[in-house]
Amino acid sequence: MNVISFDTNAKTIINAYRAFDKASGKLGTTVAREFQAFIDAWSIANDRGEESCKAMQKEIRECEAVLNIVASGAMDRKTFVEYAQSAARALHFSVAFEPGLKNNDAYKLPWSKKSKGVTNNVKSGPVQSTDRTALDKTLSKALAQARLLGLIEFAADVLDLCLDRLDGFKETVIAK
Repeated sequence: MNVISFDTNAKTIINAYRAFDKASGKLGTTVAREFQAFIDAWSIANDRGEESCKAMQKEIRECEAVLNIVASGAMDRKTFVEYAQSAARALHFSVAFEPGLKNNDAYKLPWSKKSKGVTNNVKSGPVQSTDRTALDKTLSKALAQARLLGLIEFAADVLDLCLDRLDGFKETVIAK
């Protein structure tokens, strides 16, 4: 039996994967950069309320370039629908755009279908007993509430304090 080396073929495949990984990373960076630039421009020209967020989502989904690429079959409409959902959350909560922001429960839009039936005005009850885990959870909820209210710097200050003073503190509300 004559054994033929696969090394050359394997190296070609490996190099192609490396090039693909590099291109994929560049794509992710480009998507985040371009969406952030668009959101920043939108936030200067508009407010961060429901009507503005919905109008921005519509513009993302229905701009001519997106309609053309979807019609050609080269890209899926769902990609831009999901980008638009993340962009609306980034705009409304004044946070950096990330494609997966649409899946982050800490940044649910107050008017979204997923938020219906969720009461955000629940009064806190008396503390009868507690532990460190409960404290971390309560502080995490407070951080999420502050962000919902657009108090981003306040939330950052509170988070810094928690990380500095509470050994091993982790945000439980936004952790996935």
